[in-house]
Amino acid sequence: MSKADKPIEEENTELFGHKHKVIDLSVPIAENVPSWYSYGQPFLKVLLNWFDGIRGHMRSYVYTIEEHTGTHCDAPCHTIPDEGLDFPWSGFAGSITVDKIPVTMFMGQAAVIDVTDLSGTGKPGQSPIITIDRVKSWEKKHGEIHKGDIPIFYTGWTDLYYKPFPEGFKLERDCRLFKKTDGWPAPDENVMEYLATKGVVCVGVDTVSLGSIQDDDPPHWHWHSKGYVNVEKLVNLGLLPPRGAFFIFLPLKVVGGSGSPGRAIAIL
Repeated sequence: MSKADKPIEEENTELFGHKHKVIDLSVPIAENVPSWYSYGQPFLKVLLNWFDGIRGHMRSYVYTIEEHTGTHCDAPCHTIPDEGLDFPWSGFAGSITVDKIPVTMFMGQAAVIDVTDLSGTGKPGQSPIITIDRVKSWEKKHGEIHKGDIPIFYTGWTDLYYKPFPEGFKLERDCRLFKKTDGWPAPDENVMEYLATKGVVCVGVDTVSLGSIQDDDPPHWHWHSKGYVNVEKLVNLGLLPPRGAFFIFLPLKVVGGSGSPGRAIAIL
């Protein structure tokens, strides 16, 4: 089997003179898989050029894409108003757009917190909550979370539900809008405050949002107001150990952007 047939991981990749395994933690972006749920802009790909010219074959497309499509990051300005505006939570972080975020904020030792047992335990239209006690229990087994670590909550949600339609509606529409099914596990604002005391500046989730269905905003507000960032819709987290992987996410450098799709990887 060639490497082209193995999109999830590349074994024995040589980096800095040593062999490593690189795990792709990104979902594919396409027109037939979930973008932003029903009232949002879907991902559109339109053919611009396809011809055989004097210099040979050439093909290109035009994309129409909402910033928070696929595996993506949230910049602080996504949920924080500009400083000086008469809104709750307005502050300095409202001016931090995706192009102003140092790429090093998206790089660090992964602390993969397995909470897959919570998936499927919520009520219709509600998310089970990941608590501080759950994080502290993980720390007792795997060591305390420190500055520079990137905690990643492994729920298994995108592995289960990021699928072509109609199955893909289970990812978000059926639980968030229609309230037919239970929602994804999510940390509350207390967890985000706890991680901030540890010196963490970036967290990752393999769900559609950092927060829960029933209370999505507070975790974002408490996190983004500090100028911190998060990565959402990760996948393949089950291939990572609790400790020992180096996480990297690289967003597009879009001036003024509130977030960006990108490519997330883990190096083992």
